[in-house]
Amino acid sequence: MELSSRIARSSYFRNVLLLVLTPTLWSCTGHSNISDEITYELNIHNKKPRVEVAFTQKERTIGLMFRDKLDSDHGMLFIYPQEQNLSFWMKNTRIPLSIAFINSSGTITQIEPMAPYSLTSHTSKAEVRFALEMEEGWFRKNGITVGSKVDFPPEIKNLKVE
Repeated sequence: MELSSRIARSSYFRNVLLLVLTPTLWSCTGHSNISDEITYELNIHNKKPRVEVAFTQKERTIGLMFRDKLDSDHGMLFIYPQEQNLSFWMKNTRIPLSIAFINSSGTITQIEPMAPYSLTSHTSKAEVRFALEMEEGWFRKNGITVGSKVDFPPEIKNLKVE
């Protein structure tokens, strides 16, 4: 009787442990794709990309690292508290990207391609407050060039940037 009781208890505890740990293990297996995050719609040259916003130091540090893909017309907007020269690299970033540096008035000042996993720094030539990462070639394919204007929705303008 004692053996069957121990087997029943160990099975019970194993099942409880599996129920508790499974969601945790799933969350550690990979990072979410951008479509799983809150996104905002920008307006650039009559194109309407949806972007996840990185406005805290932690979010800006992680960026699009470890992502496997971007949904079509989706990207990440990095926002800084004030204009400065910004520098980005592609460490742990699997997706080929293009980056647009954008000043406080919403004007794109520079666009550069960025190769996956590259440790090359892509630094803005001018002081800017925003950087927009999209799938490589997205800006070219959509006729967006240096000088194009980015219109930000009110929700982005009202974020408390850290």
